[in-house]
Amino acid sequence: MQSYEFLKAWRERARTWQAKVPAPASMPNDVAMDGAVLAGDPMVTLVQPVLPADLFAGAVADVAGLLAAYRAGDEAKAPAAIAAVVGGASADDRAALVAAVLTEGGVAAWAAAHQVDPTLLGTVAGLALQPFMARFAVAVTAEAPLGMWRRNYCPTCGSPADVCRIDTDNIRMLHCPTCDTQWEHHRLTCVNCDTEDTQKVNILTVETLEPWRVEVCEVCGGYTKSLDQRHGGHLAMPSVDLFLEDARTLALDVLAEQEGYRRGGRVQ
Repeated sequence: MQSYEFLKAWRERARTWQAKVPAPASMPNDVAMDGAVLAGDPMVTLVQPVLPADLFAGAVADVAGLLAAYRAGDEAKAPAAIAAVVGGASADDRAALVAAVLTEGGVAAWAAAHQVDPTLLGTVAGLALQPFMARFAVAVTAEAPLGMWRRNYCPTCGSPADVCRIDTDNIRMLHCPTCDTQWEHHRLTCVNCDTEDTQKVNILTVETLEPWRVEVCEVCGGYTKSLDQRHGGHLAMPSVDLFLEDARTLALDVLAEQEGYRRGGRVQ
């Protein structure tokens, strides 16, 4: 897990990168999008995000360089190496990096070929992908009929939700950590397994982290962190960065795991 300070710095930089990313040249027609929503297919199955190789490689090098700056001594060497290798990569290698990110096992292969840490490259590339996917999400959500989507994975890119919030109107919104899409979900169900048995879903809290809490499910053994915005305060702002808040509230993850629950649930 990366430090909150590093992630906060990156999220600020990510907005600059997002402004440079082009939107998809065209969008699917209404019939195709309606059909995808009804079938439970995220929009990424119909249209792909734009990932210019030079731009993406620049973002990867930027994340890695920033991470190196937040580490000291030997711990800074691995991200610094990634920043140097990716920053100096040829056009073909940059294109191969984009392809690797979109292919299962591709990042590990690219890392091995360039002698960098594969796990760290995967983490760095995932963060670098955020502004590209966020730009994609802005384009998609402006066109796609996502108001009826109630599934527990992102209607834009298909990623599982990381956290949720209960807004001031008592509506539960799930959040995607990949593209920052938020969408409505059934209020009194488990986010992980969709059980509607309210007797099986309980709440864990840590006083110093309220109004954040953990919803735990006895059916699937999963948990989801939830921000209750009905209490007001700065965390009730619609613009609150839920990705950063997830990192800031790790004590809730520790609490849930100590009680035997796991993020995503035991039933997959």
